[in-house]
Amino acid sequence: MSHPMIRLEHLEKRFPGQARPAVEDLTLDIPRGEIIVLVGPSGCGKSTTLRLINRLIEPTSGRIEIDGRDVTRADPDELRRHIGYVIQQVGLFPHMTVAENVATVPEMLGWDRRRIRERVDELLETVGMPPDEYRDRYPKELSGGQGQRVGVARAMAADPPVLLMDEPFGAIDPVTRVRLQDEFLRIQEGVAKTVVFVTHDIDEAIKMGDRIVLLRQGAHIAQYDTPERLLTAPADRFVADFIGNGPLVRGLSLARIADAELVEWPVVEAGTDRDRALAALRESGRDALLVLDGRRPERWVGVDDLRNGRPLTDAGRPVRRVLTTDVTLHDALDVLIDSGAGAAAVVDEAGAYQGVVDLRTLSEAVAAMRSER
Repeated sequence: MSHPMIRLEHLEKRFPGQARPAVEDLTLDIPRGEIIVLVGPSGCGKSTTLRLINRLIEPTSGRIEIDGRDVTRADPDELRRHIGYVIQQVGLFPHMTVAENVATVPEMLGWDRRRIRERVDELLETVGMPPDEYRDRYPKELSGGQGQRVGVARAMAADPPVLLMDEPFGAIDPVTRVRLQDEFLRIQEGVAKTVVFVTHDIDEAIKMGDRIVLLRQGAHIAQYDTPERLLTAPADRFVADFIGNGPLVRGLSLARIADAELVEWPVVEAGTDRDRALAALRESGRDALLVLDGRRPERWVGVDDLRNGRPLTDAGRPVRRVLTTDVTLHDALDVLIDSGAGAAAVVDEAGAYQGVVDLRTLSEAVAAMRSER
């Protein structure tokens, strides 16, 4: 490991009236350009550790170093202007527009108006919120997921080298949460920030983290490792119990569709004669075929659907959800089950059909993990 972006040395935090420290003698190196996830049981000190890093609370003892600089006694306000911070409740200023919220730190740093406007528009595009549509909206006009995206944009506005994220997607519905996770991972590929990410959810930790710090009470490190090693070689019983059942299935979060071989599947165009479609389905040995409208997946159609006399454009079940190659196999499992066809359609960025993943795809990924244990 090269010189770490963040180094915590013998860090301790004692709160008045508590018998034991919330954080006790924590020493941790966090490499630059990686997402490091702090995870552990409630009250283990993970959020306290995050707040110590940017001096929202002061350490009782120990040392905090960021990019080679001891910030333990630095001006905390100046420090926080150079660290992005994202929290579960977002914390947008309700009286300010989206653009004004994102511009908060650059304005504190004295950027000129043109530079601020260009940076705001760039970030709104990056988080999937077209500036012309969202720049002048107020927080009350945003959904929870949109508000969280603005929170991420605001944290990145001054291009800080470090991002701290405390349960950033915890209050979002499951579908939006997956989309925001994927969006953030996509952004991270381009910006390579050093991210310290707190969650209580081991599945989220496995998906998001380059490395995971699993903490016991008092922020004692039970295991600091890659997600693969955490799943396949837990350090002790505490780690194994926290991971819980199904570690190999959880390992599907580590593989993306781009890493898997797509499966050939019987497909027909929407205008195909039903007899020809039925013959194609029987020849394939599958339980359903995929109807395409041009190159876009439209419907899953089985034998009974083909016999009821309806046109292919109205038979079977609509394709409600499709996958792109950047989606994890763990997320693909949910879409696969939802399809009712034993498969999930994969499309490119333009929505054009590329192939499918099926249960065999997932089984092979699990088998590969088992062989590496």
